Amino acid sequence: MRNFYWIFILSLGVCACSGKKVPEGFIYPLGDLLFNKENIALGTTYVGREYTDTVMVYNPKSKAVRLEGFNNFPELTCRKIGRSVQDWRLGGYDIASGEIDTLIITFRPENEMLLGEYYNVLRFLVDGEVDYSFGVVAEAEVEENFNEWSEEEKAKAPRIEVDSLEYDFGTLKEGEEKSIIIPIRNTGSGSLLLRKIETTCGCTAVVPGQRVILPGKSTQLDVVFHSAGRIGKQRKQITLYCNDPRRPILQFIIKGEVRRANASKRFSPF
Repeated sequence: MRNFYWIFILSLGVCACSGKKVPEGFIYPLGDLLFNKENIALGTTYVGREYTDTVMVYNPKSKAVRLEGFNNFPELTCRKIGRSVQDWRLGGYDIASGEIDTLIITFRPENEMLLGEYYNVLRFLVDGEVDYSFGVVAEAEVEENFNEWSEEEKAKAPRIEVDSLEYDFGTLKEGEEKSIIIPIRNTGSGSLLLRKIETTCGCTAVVPGQRVILPGKSTQLDVVFHSAGRIGKQRKQITLYCNDPRRPILQFIIKGEVRRANASKRFSPF
C-alpha cells in the first residue's frame, strides 16, 4: 500500500511537470517521441502497384523534436503528410511540442525480384540519434497481378508442367550431399519465365538450367541438399515464381532422413 502511495504521488508529479496528457494509443517510445504503431501489414500486394498506410507520432516534450529517416529502400518510403519524400531524406522534419504528426508509409514493389514474402524495418533518427530498439515493420506478400488478364491473353500465356511437387532423397549419412533433378516443361504458347526461386533453408541449393523456356521446350532445376549439421527427418521447401497465370507459384517439397555417421571404432589389442 505504501509503494502504491508513492507511485501515485510520482505520477501526479510527472503530469504536473509536463502539463500534457499522452493521447490514447501512443505506446511505442522512440527517443523523446511516441508512436501509435510498430507494424504495417499490407497483405497481398501486386508488382507495379502502390500501397500506403499511416503512422502517427506524438511529441510529449516541451520542445520541438527532429525526426528523420535512418535507412532508405527504393520500394518502401516515408514522408510527413503534406511534405515530400525528398524532404524526409534530406533531413526530416521538426515535430512541435505537444503535436501529433502523420507519417505516410508507401510501398511500391517495382519488379519481380520482390515476389514472395516481403519484410523490412524502417528506422528513424530522433534529434540525430538512432535507436535500434524500435522500428516500423512493413510486411507484405508480393504477387504478379494476373487478375486483369483477358481470356485471350491467358490463352497466349505459358503453361508450366512438372512431374511432381514432392521428391524423396532417401537416407543419407551426415555430411553427404544429394542431387535431385526437377524437370520443368513449357506446354503453353508464350515464353515461360522463372522469375524467382526461394528455399526455406541454406542447406538446399537450387540452380535453374534456364530462366527463359520457349514454348514446347523444357529445362530443369538442379537441387543439391547438404546434410552437414542436419540430423533426423528433413523436409525442405522450394518456392518457384513464374509468369504462368494459372500457376504463378509452385512449392516443391524435398524430404528424407539424415543419420549420424558411424563413430570410429576404438583401437583394441584383442
